[in-house]
Amino acid sequence: MRKSWQAAGWLAVGLALALAAGGCMTVREELQPVRETTLTTARSGDQITISWIGRKGMYYTVLYADSMSARSKWRALPDAVNIPGLVTGEPIVVHDRVRAGQQRVYRLLQDNRPLKP
Repeated sequence: MRKSWQAAGWLAVGLALALAAGGCMTVREELQPVRETTLTTARSGDQITISWIGRKGMYYTVLYADSMSARSKWRALPDAVNIPGLVTGEPIVVHDRVRAGQQRVYRLLQDNRPLKP
């Protein structure tokens, strides 16, 4: 038993020395989707209706961009930040106004904690 503690101690010392010598350590974290959600949009003139099925305990934020280009800047839709899901299975609906003929794309962020400003 004593040898295993000594081995663990040397391993800890080795890691500490490696971190001190290198200055940093890379940790890989994979993000898994909370759950699949379908975002539905409908347009009537300059009014866009965005909806999805909510889940109790979740917080939702709608992001938008004016194109799907890799350089597009995603912004939070002003009235659609940290919308709480109050009931599982009920639709959540938000609206946006966009000039006729203008394109806009949307993305939905969901988490079990509110988004920090």
